[in-house]
Amino acid sequence: MIAGGCASSALSLSSDFRGGLQGWQPVFANYSPASQESYELRAEARTLPPELGVNGTGFYMQGHNRSGDLLMLLKKRLGPTDGIVAGQSYQVNFIINFASNAPSVCGGGSPGGSVSLRAGASAAEPLALPESQPVAPHMRMNVNVLDPNQWGLTTAPGGSIANGLTCGARPTPYVPLQRAVRQAATVTANSDGELWLIAGTHSGFEGLTALYYQRIDVTLVPVNSPPARPILLTEPDTERAVALDSVTLRSGPFPLSTEQNFSSDRRTRILLFAVNLELRRGESISAVTARIVDSQGNVFPLVVESVAKVPNFGWLTQMTVRLPDGLKAEGEARISISLHGETSNMVLVSVR
Repeated sequence: MIAGGCASSALSLSSDFRGGLQGWQPVFANYSPASQESYELRAEARTLPPELGVNGTGFYMQGHNRSGDLLMLLKKRLGPTDGIVAGQSYQVNFIINFASNAPSVCGGGSPGGSVSLRAGASAAEPLALPESQPVAPHMRMNVNVLDPNQWGLTTAPGGSIANGLTCGARPTPYVPLQRAVRQAATVTANSDGELWLIAGTHSGFEGLTALYYQRIDVTLVPVNSPPARPILLTEPDTERAVALDSVTLRSGPFPLSTEQNFSSDRRTRILLFAVNLELRRGESISAVTARIVDSQGNVFPLVVESVAKVPNFGWLTQMTVRLPDGLKAEGEARISISLHGETSNMVLVSVR
């Protein structure tokens, strides 16, 4: 259940898996669907092992790490009915109770020490999506749960699921453990008042890992963060914008006008991509402004025609801008955007 409900008070969530899955869902990533059976992936409510001395079920997660970096995650959506406020930033803290049969001291790759436990939250729904490469693509996460500057790693020594036992014990008993995790960065709810909680493991042990999650307690503490500066995406190690013609989806240089257009004015429209471009509830695209500076230093406003989230990548926004009528100079031009009083980086585009 959640306690609280206004932007000035902390929210607390408790999920006890003795009563079922409590709205949490499994996500597996960094595996090949072509050989999925060999990964032995399982996720279900399962009766707890008898050695724990606890009646009821746990959220059982299992996977055989064939890829070298298997992710086994749980996710849960929170929304306005849970007290989440659109545009509010939160510090997210977890207490995770789980049972592990992974020993601590082993030679070679350790079933306990080589599997890290981590947790955090995201404004975008965490999804495992196939890579774009056509040959044997792996499933990869659309949010970077491995970034130590953004995500939380358990404060236990080594940040692992090791249960304190020595290798060689037979059978391998499950031991109840508790880990505390504090997300390294604050997270801001999206314009729909949504946050997704995420907890799980990242494996460096090339073997079978099987855990019973028993209880997850989460505290979300509202923090007063200044508006995030929007950032326009650029090509690696350059200031050149990741930009496409809105009709042909070709990169620049962009003509000032084109016959390949759906509008009567024939002016070229450009797709730009940005992070930290989050409209507040009830805001229209008029809140976003843009400008372009041509190669001669002339400044023109850009008409912003659309602002939308990129499907399956809720942290990424795409926007369509129309090249202005007065723009005549060819060559390199610079574009920037502004929202809520914050102006983005300036990025290069080529016009002709």
